[in-house]
Amino acid sequence: MSRLLRALDDALQSDSVAKVFDLERWHDAGQLKADIAAVRATLFRMGVTSGEQVMVAVPNSYAFVVSYLACLYHGAVVVPINPETPAAELSRVMERFSAQAALVVAGASDAWAGELEASGFVKCETNHTDGLSGLSVQSWSLQEAKPGLSAKGEPSDDTPAVLMFTSGTTGKPKGVLLQHRHLFAAANNVIGSHELTERDVAYCILPLFHINAQVIVLLSTILSGGRVVMCDKFHASSFWEDIRRHGVTWVSCVPTILSILTKLNAPKEAAKGLRFFRSASAPLTPAIGARIEAMYDVPVIESYGMTEAAGQICVNPLPPGVRKSGSVGKPYGLSLAIVDADHRPLPAYELGEIAIRGNNVIEAYVGMEPSPDEGYGEGWIYTGDLGYQDDDGYVYITGRAKEIINRAGEKLSPREIEDVLNAHEDVARSAVVGLPDAMYGERVVAWVVPQDPDRVQAEALRESLHEICATHLAKHKCPSQIVIARSLPVNATGKVQKHILREIEPRDMLA
Repeated sequence: MSRLLRALDDALQSDSVAKVFDLERWHDAGQLKADIAAVRATLFRMGVTSGEQVMVAVPNSYAFVVSYLACLYHGAVVVPINPETPAAELSRVMERFSAQAALVVAGASDAWAGELEASGFVKCETNHTDGLSGLSVQSWSLQEAKPGLSAKGEPSDDTPAVLMFTSGTTGKPKGVLLQHRHLFAAANNVIGSHELTERDVAYCILPLFHINAQVIVLLSTILSGGRVVMCDKFHASSFWEDIRRHGVTWVSCVPTILSILTKLNAPKEAAKGLRFFRSASAPLTPAIGARIEAMYDVPVIESYGMTEAAGQICVNPLPPGVRKSGSVGKPYGLSLAIVDADHRPLPAYELGEIAIRGNNVIEAYVGMEPSPDEGYGEGWIYTGDLGYQDDDGYVYITGRAKEIINRAGEKLSPREIEDVLNAHEDVARSAVVGLPDAMYGERVVAWVVPQDPDRVQAEALRESLHEICATHLAKHKCPSQIVIARSLPVNATGKVQKHILREIEPRDMLA
């Protein structure tokens, strides 16, 4: 049995220990084990064997936890999918993988029935997960159920566990196949860096079809003996009441959520049980972090991670350790290097590409053999993120290699320009891209979302931002155009999809 599953067994020993809260009730370890066994029995009846893929399209809920863990214990490969994916898009999503079975929440199952049947799936029983937090999860299989089939032995450390795809913010998503050993190492890195214990209560508001919630919140909390409060998504109206009611001690979130919390004006005592906020998935504007800490007296721990590392790569230390504004912290539990174009390590403060290697890091993408020419070699994954380290080893990210703007031969970092724009008190967030230009090759275009889109005077804000850029940036870095927009295209974890911005006509969008 894999170390991950042995650790889960140890964490679920006591039947009376509350583990997951969802829809007004706590589910203890005994109930969790029984429900996992029930879903595994369904996988057996559908003929799913070790190493085969199971699409899991279930929203944040106890039902997701059961379905996810059942697949891991079974030796199946979880392929988590957003259950709100439009039916018209599902067939394109399913072209990326080859699932043998699917566990789909009832609403999505009905909406997707035509696409699933066209892909060769047949509907199976439903009663195995009826009543899991009030959700009905429908089973689908590529073949008629075959009672009596069993998995091929127990999963080992090298058994594939989860198949996910990179966010695709700069292009076509790539497949990331995480093994049991990757998840185990990543979860333990989180437990160590966050000092998690059985006294901790995590609040799960990020989507479980992404790696952050799966490993950093769910697996790390269960393995450390803690408890998870499950929420379908972030709700500003109930956030602080949930924190108070359940004694939540830490929250993993994204900068967009932190920005919203700065506008709630909840009393400090609402946060008195919180040890920290953990920020990831997108750059945190230093002003937002400082505002949260001033309002609630709770430290904001900025971090950095990616699917290829099963979650966390860098994290700032918890107090009383030093947290550096603008830094994503230090590497924890893995090796990190800043390298030049020839993959040679660079000294402190030299800008280059971030490379990572460790027990939680994949060796190659699905269908891509390791090759130095493709950015692989000796176990290193070259992330495509640009940054530098200071003398103390803290990492600062400046942008994505594919997002660097080439203006008349000058290489510009969008992140540097975004930091200047985001410092304006009336700006909620921004995104800077390079668009084709006949004279300079590319021109700098900034998309800006105001704090209050309904009351903003677009022209006045634009003039103010041009003045700030002229004061704080070299002339060639200043945006040639600033677009005032109500929102930006983002994925489920809050990352701006800049490849979409490059395809949109740059004009004000406040309607």
